[in-house]
Amino acid sequence: MHRRPYLRTGLLAVLSAAGATAPAADYPADSGWSTFWGSFVDEVVGAPRAEALQAKARFAEAGIAFDYPAVLRVTYDAEDSRWRLWRGDFEFEVHAGSYSESHAQTLLEMMGSVLHRGDTPAVPEAAAALHLCGRDVPGWRVRLHFLGDIHDYLAYDLPLGDGDSRLFLFDDVVRDGKPSATHAAAFDAWRGSLRCTAGG
Repeated sequence: MHRRPYLRTGLLAVLSAAGATAPAADYPADSGWSTFWGSFVDEVVGAPRAEALQAKARFAEAGIAFDYPAVLRVTYDAEDSRWRLWRGDFEFEVHAGSYSESHAQTLLEMMGSVLHRGDTPAVPEAAAALHLCGRDVPGWRVRLHFLGDIHDYLAYDLPLGDGDSRLFLFDDVVRDGKPSATHAAAFDAWRGSLRCTAGG
């Protein structure tokens, strides 16, 4: 009877050590078990520390390439041509497809109408435009109350020379009115390193 607290403490210590040092590549990418286990580890360990967020990995798919914090896990949905980079309460999705010019705004409008739980509607607002791969790309943001948390969604839709677009969608849980350190590290790495080769 006296062993259980020590076992639990030992388990937490192991998980903490693993979560602080294990890069995304160490996790099986495409399974429900990976998502469940990863979420459990993140809940126990907590958000990545600043030094963990400094290590970078390289995404190079679908005619684009950028750096991201190596602590993020990466999964790929081939049917939807969608990559998901995530850790804990933060997600960053990359979509490849033929989208209309207003797709980013329309997507956030749909999410606001379906997911938001609040007294006032969640309506997307214009976010700061970014200069990406030689283009000025408008951004859209919406804040949702969902499952007890405040989610801040940020989307950019970048048309490329191959006739398709790359949609970048950030989802961060806001605490004390501030974005997470994971979001800040991922956004800065992506923005500062993005390169596009699709369509020449």
